[in-house]
Amino acid sequence: MSAKRAYSSKGSTGFTGVAETPIAYRVLELLGKERTTPVPVRDIAVLLSCRTADVLGAVEAMRRLGYSVSDCPGAGIRLATETDVIVRSRLLDGLGPRVLGRSPVCFLELDSTNAVATRAALTGAAHGTVVLAEHQRAGRGRLGRNWFSPPGVGLWFSLILRYDLTASRAWMLTLGAAVALADAVEAATGVCPDVRWPNDLYLNDRKLAGILTEVRGRDDRLDFAVLGIGINVNQEEADFPASLQDTATSLRCGTGRTHDRTAFLAEALRALEQVYAVLDAERIRKLWTARARMPGKRVCIMTHAGPVRGVAEDVGTDGALLVRGADGGVRRVLGGDVGDDTSV
Repeated sequence: MSAKRAYSSKGSTGFTGVAETPIAYRVLELLGKERTTPVPVRDIAVLLSCRTADVLGAVEAMRRLGYSVSDCPGAGIRLATETDVIVRSRLLDGLGPRVLGRSPVCFLELDSTNAVATRAALTGAAHGTVVLAEHQRAGRGRLGRNWFSPPGVGLWFSLILRYDLTASRAWMLTLGAAVALADAVEAATGVCPDVRWPNDLYLNDRKLAGILTEVRGRDDRLDFAVLGIGINVNQEEADFPASLQDTATSLRCGTGRTHDRTAFLAEALRALEQVYAVLDAERIRKLWTARARMPGKRVCIMTHAGPVRGVAEDVGTDGALLVRGADGGVRRVLGGDVGDDTSV
C-alpha cells in the first residue's frame, strides 16, 4: 500500500489536539541556540512572549533535571556548552519536505510521550506529529516495563501514524520501525545494529533501542497508531543504572564518540518515512530479514502459554516469528519475550 494516500486530510504540517511546545522547553531551546552567549532573562521573556517568572521557573526546572545553567552577572544566563539540545528549527531543516516529524511538540519532562501522543491523536492530531521529551518519568516499554530515559542523552519520542491499514497488519509499523532505526544508525555512525523480533535494536549484544506500538481502531480498521521510540544516544556506561550496565548500550558506547541528537532524529524520521513509503507485508518482511541476525539461532520465547524453544527461521507475512522445534514442526509466535535458548 502506498503512503501517498495514507495520512489524514487534516494536513501534514499543522496539528490539533495537543498543546504547543511549553515555555520550559522553549527556554532550553533558545539557550541551546545561543550556546556561549549569555541572554538576559527579560530578553528571553520578550522573545517567547511570556513573563520573566516563567523563564525563571523554566531555569529552575532545567537545573532540577541536571542542566547546567550559569548566571552571568549583568549579562544574563547561558547553558553549558557541552549540553546537546534538540532544536526544532534545525530538525525541520534536516527533514525538508517530508511529512513525518514536521509537527514537533517538545517537552522538558513528561510521564510518557506515548500517553501524550495518544491523547493528542484522539482529539485529531495529524499524521506525522511527533511528541518528544527530554526526560520521561515513566517511559513505557513492552510488557509493562519502564524505559530508563534520563534528560539530555537519548531520544524519547512518539509518532502519530494514520495509515490505511487493518489492525492485523499493524505489525508492519513495529518491524518497519526497527529496520528504519537500524538504517539511521548505520547512516549516522557507520555501525550496524542487530534488529531483534519483535521490537528491539541491539549493538554488541546489548540493547540500544526499543519500540512500543499502540493502536486504536474499530471493525479491524486502524484509526491511528502511536509509535513510541527510545534510543540511547550519548550515555556512557556509568550513566546507566547498575541493573542495566551489563545489558544496555548507547551510540556513544558503541562508537566512542558523542552524536548530535537533532541530526540523528532527522535521520531516523527520514528513514521511517522511506520504509513506510510502501506498507506491503512481503516488502517489510524482507527488509527486516535482511537486517536481522536472529534467523538460524536457538531462541526461547516466553509467551502467555509458556516457553517456546527452537531455532528462529524467519518472520511470516503476518509478523509472526517462525520457530522450528525439536520435533521438526514450525510454530508461529505472535508475541512474547525473546532470549537465547540456554537449555541445550
